[in-house]
Amino acid sequence: MLEADLTPAEQIERLEARLEELREAIQRSRKLVAAGRACSLGGAGLLICLMLGVATLTPIRMIFGLTAAIGGLVLLGSSLSSTAQLELSLKQTEDKRNAAIDALDLVKIGDDG
Repeated sequence: MLEADLTPAEQIERLEARLEELREAIQRSRKLVAAGRACSLGGAGLLICLMLGVATLTPIRMIFGLTAAIGGLVLLGSSLSSTAQLELSLKQTEDKRNAAIDALDLVKIGDDG
């Protein structure tokens, strides 16, 4: 069904469903941002411990620290940009929904004094 064939109520319903999908995607993306921060900080922390001699220096620990730090930074950067794009899409979809609601010319019922 084409967008033009939808009634205003169906358009609003479809936009509401899209808004819910976007909100869920933003939540997932924010969780990935937190995971990226944790990995990069954990990897950097491990590398610092290895350099200070707090932990025994082994090649595996060094590789794990480097991988966690770099991988965490990549995940963090990617998730931050995805979150920004999703939030922009959310705002645009909210604007479309508000415009569709305003186009209905609803009558406000209330006491007039």
